[in-house]
Amino acid sequence: MSASVSGFDQYARGAWDRFVNDPARARASLDTLRGIKVERVLDIGCGAGHELLPFAGEGAFAVGLDVAPEVGRAGRQLFAERGQGANVTFIRGTAETLPFPQGAFDLVICRLVLPYTDNARALKEFARVLRPGGALLLKIHHARFYVREFARALMARKPLTMIYAARVLLAGATYHLTGKQPRSYFPSSETFQTRWLLKREVERAGFRIQSCLPDANHLTPSFLIIKQNG
Repeated sequence: MSASVSGFDQYARGAWDRFVNDPARARASLDTLRGIKVERVLDIGCGAGHELLPFAGEGAFAVGLDVAPEVGRAGRQLFAERGQGANVTFIRGTAETLPFPQGAFDLVICRLVLPYTDNARALKEFARVLRPGGALLLKIHHARFYVREFARALMARKPLTMIYAARVLLAGATYHLTGKQPRSYFPSSETFQTRWLLKREVERAGFRIQSCLPDANHLTPSFLIIKQNG
């Protein structure tokens, strides 16, 4: 087993364990979607698919998507151990080119993946694969996340991390000011979002922000976003 495969597997299983050991997270997901019928759910950047657990447990057909070549290796085993493997599947892919037909899902989950994508393309794809009235659970990196990373690196005297955080902050500032997201190495293809920017981008894709989620904080805000019917 290569180091990279082992690293992804360790990350995915660790995230799974943290989710399972905190039942309040599953309850919060179900409570947030109360009143929205969820029979088909997609988790983008899924790891082992822990975010799918509450919905698969309610009988929904669940799909986990990740760019990692190892996608599904840990997830299939972990879901099978819970007796939920029959209605969960995994596929390799990217947020910008989802391999699913229009209106295929009632719910899309995307936790801390958007900062690494072409935001406009990804959001349009999320909207395309959601049915009208479907929901998007989205968690983002705010500018304050990268300010904290810069400050920590400064205190720890880690110049490369300082440069990384500064590049992302510059890319995000450019995105906010011009409306165009940089997608090259300089300043950075990674970016931050704010609620102001997110509102603009999701409305362009045919969404509306309905509410902040219980796990929202000033570094990584979370939102319930609804696809418009029209």
